[in-house]
Amino acid sequence: MTTKQKLAVFLNLAAAGVQLYATVILIIKRSWGAFQYYTMDSNIFAAITSIFLIFALLSKGEVSKKIHNFRYYSTCCVTVTFIVVITILVPIDGWHTLTTRLFKGTDLWLHTVGPLLNIFSFLFLEGSADLDKKENLKSLIPTLIYAVIAIALNLARVIYGPYVFLKVYEQGVLMTFVWIVLISALVYGIAFLLKLGNTKINAKK
Repeated sequence: MTTKQKLAVFLNLAAAGVQLYATVILIIKRSWGAFQYYTMDSNIFAAITSIFLIFALLSKGEVSKKIHNFRYYSTCCVTVTFIVVITILVPIDGWHTLTTRLFKGTDLWLHTVGPLLNIFSFLFLEGSADLDKKENLKSLIPTLIYAVIAIALNLARVIYGPYVFLKVYEQGVLMTFVWIVLISALVYGIAFLLKLGNTKINAKK
């Protein structure tokens, strides 16, 4: 393996480790209700793709296109987590919650460290993902699946929220749809920038 690949293994091992550690803590605290949070689901997704990346590099010394694609999707998801916390959740709850949201308890690992390690690894260490244009749209799928399930469970009154933009009975169906469109646009924008960054950075190597 190259030095960059060794760093990718180390960084992805660290990312998956802190993400799974925080996941276990949340499950212990909140039982299976913890899975209603996009934050936890996106970090689990990223941890799984990190593990596949690690095994691919250790066993074959290279990463398949399929693993690259899924690393892209999962990195998009945890980047959404990081950006939504800063641009939506903190402004709604008050800027005094910024430190808590980013650096306290499991939020440190799931809102900040996990996402940033994944972003850095995907852009600088995992090589060119050689992504097709259609992968930008495919990156929306995990978030849309979460949204559909969460909204359905809110409508059935199985769960409440857990985010302000999912509280259908408080804000109405129209506002919920507006939120979905806005967040989908955010996901697509993040996907575009990650793809562009990965392409530009690795083209120089």
